[in-house]
Amino acid sequence: MARSKASIWPSVVSCGATRGEEAAMTQSPESMSRPFLNFHAHRPAASSAETVIRNYVFPQEQPEETTPAGHPFSIGIHPWHIPHGIGTAWEELERWAASPGCIAIGEAGIDKNTDTPVSRQAELLLRHAELASARHLPLVIHCVKAWNELIALKKGFPHNLPCVIHGFRGKPQLAESLLAQGFHLSFGFRFNPQSLLLCPPDRIFLETDEDPRPVEELYRTAANLCGCTPEKLRTQCLGNLARIAQPSKK
Repeated sequence: MARSKASIWPSVVSCGATRGEEAAMTQSPESMSRPFLNFHAHRPAASSAETVIRNYVFPQEQPEETTPAGHPFSIGIHPWHIPHGIGTAWEELERWAASPGCIAIGEAGIDKNTDTPVSRQAELLLRHAELASARHLPLVIHCVKAWNELIALKKGFPHNLPCVIHGFRGKPQLAESLLAQGFHLSFGFRFNPQSLLLCPPDRIFLETDEDPRPVEELYRTAANLCGCTPEKLRTQCLGNLARIAQPSKK
């Protein structure tokens, strides 16, 4: 049974926040003007009202060499686009992972709707996990019809690696299973309301993925459901990112 709204979302500030975090979440004029975090999107920011972590499906896509450090991105080999030869592509991926703008590795994962064998997808996902751990970055995961395989594979991931399931649409039972294994959940416009409600505030992200609508609309929808303001939810998501993404300077 899914937990009630009140048990998880009485307010974003009070859900497990320390006194210092509560002070940081106070809605000052400066904080009110901060952009909404779009955790995963295949487009640049639609306006100054959002900060997009733009995803590049490598090697088909990659940032421009002149991409400013203030434009964060994630990069990885999508299970639909695994090249026949990984060697050279992987070296290039490692180079991008070390760049100042890279804030997450992925999306990588397991998708049973593609012809690539699950074993090969799993092997490559593990390599992404090791790269993310080495760079002190979160791993963005794409998973379709392979939840048992993903949970089993996570046992071989580096310890304490933050793992975010992007575009999560699953039912509450699946959400609870993934949360119990330590995953974070990133929700897009197509989400299960009960799954969002039972997700602890410190494990939630919001994203547009391929949807062209501004992410602020999603924040309003999610905040209304959770019984908080879009601004508090924005602060929570920004704080969550700050906790899990601390790029290595090596």
